[in-house]
Amino acid sequence: MKNFIEELLRVNDKFEENTKKGMSDINIFEALGVEYKENYHSKFIAYLINPHDDHYQELFANEFLKKLGRYTKAGKFKNLTAHDIERVETEACVKDNRRIDILISLKDKRYIIIENKLYAKDQPNQLKDYIKYIREKGKNIDDFHENILTIYLHKNEEAEPSKYSLGTRNGFKINDDLIYDGYDKKMSYYLKLDYKWIKEWINACIGVCENKVKNNEIDKKFKNDMQNVIFTLNQYKNILEWYVTDEYVARDYVLNFLKESKENLKNTKALYRYTKNKSDFKDVDNDKYKKAKEIVREKWDEICEELVNDFFNELEKEFEKERTICDEKWFGYKLDEKRVNYDWFDFYPKIYEDDNDVWPSVGVFFGKGDYDNFGLTFKINCNEEDEKYKEFFQNSNIRNDNIRRSGDHYYYDEFKIFNFKEKYAFVYWLINNHGNWMVEFSKILREFLDKNTIKDVLKKINNELKPNK
Repeated sequence: MKNFIEELLRVNDKFEENTKKGMSDINIFEALGVEYKENYHSKFIAYLINPHDDHYQELFANEFLKKLGRYTKAGKFKNLTAHDIERVETEACVKDNRRIDILISLKDKRYIIIENKLYAKDQPNQLKDYIKYIREKGKNIDDFHENILTIYLHKNEEAEPSKYSLGTRNGFKINDDLIYDGYDKKMSYYLKLDYKWIKEWINACIGVCENKVKNNEIDKKFKNDMQNVIFTLNQYKNILEWYVTDEYVARDYVLNFLKESKENLKNTKALYRYTKNKSDFKDVDNDKYKKAKEIVREKWDEICEELVNDFFNELEKEFEKERTICDEKWFGYKLDEKRVNYDWFDFYPKIYEDDNDVWPSVGVFFGKGDYDNFGLTFKINCNEEDEKYKEFFQNSNIRNDNIRRSGDHYYYDEFKIFNFKEKYAFVYWLINNHGNWMVEFSKILREFLDKNTIKDVLKKINNELKPNK
């Protein structure tokens, strides 16, 4: 512990020195809390593409379309410029309150559909409905599929639209660079993009702006305006690197040091949790102890948040691939929900990957505030309200296996490894299992799914909803 505190103080001195020299990771998007908000990413991307907003967007639209032309095989989208853009919309209404994330309407009845999947799960018949909606605009035009380019934008470069999104009931399918309907009729050109592609486009936009300043193409009285544009683009690029493309290298040396190893995390927890009376601190100078404890307390909220984010990222990586638990194959995804008190991650059986109106799932939840609550819940998800599916759940509120019922959910938060009377119980668990989270979490998930209450209701649901699988 003595060596840990000495090193912590040294790292902190270096960090404070560089901060005084001007080092900073301040970011307006992060300050506004929109770094994870899919719709805000869509709005900002659309704002940059829209040449009719008169804030250098013509430059950015040209860079976007030029880059797009190099990637697509759709001939009518290869040599576009900003002058081809008629309108750019976000959340363009289709039908039944369905909305296209970004719709770029070009002249001569050409359309670019951008489905932005940053964190949200695919919705039933999503792409199918969008393409059918656009095709209605040119239903009397032969080979109208050549006038539609559907882009699936995802943070994972390997992700593709699910059957759920393309529709399994007479659904669409993707073959190479085209989307076909259930009768093999060509419906649209298709292009898969990821957020590294978006970052490369932002970099190109920054380069264009910087060259204009360097080559004195900007009037002196407007140079500050251009610098603001460059600054904003760099801010967004940083957000992509920090939260989307996993390219961020943190410059907060203190935070990095505190969480760089299991040993450092345990020492950090001890400093936060205990007083000088603890035997671990007996050889530590009192002033150094006070300073180290002050540093840890200042960084504690960030440590908690980063550990939880790391945990969710690990969950996402593990469950993007199917995982077999208790003889059932599962997928998982983080829910992008505006929950004040809880974060949430959902798992669902692989057999419900396709187009379904009803499916069961297991949710992981914990309190955001003091991270002093953690649990799992088994529930039914319905695209439309249907009371009959509540019959899957038992009437009794308390079960012998510590499962409690609330409405159409079964809850389980009686894990012996957590002390819920203490603040930061979930964070302490993360620290104790640092580097081994997924192994330990799989045990927790298996324990939950092996409960008779859950096994029985899952079997009943599978027999009812998926009798042939």
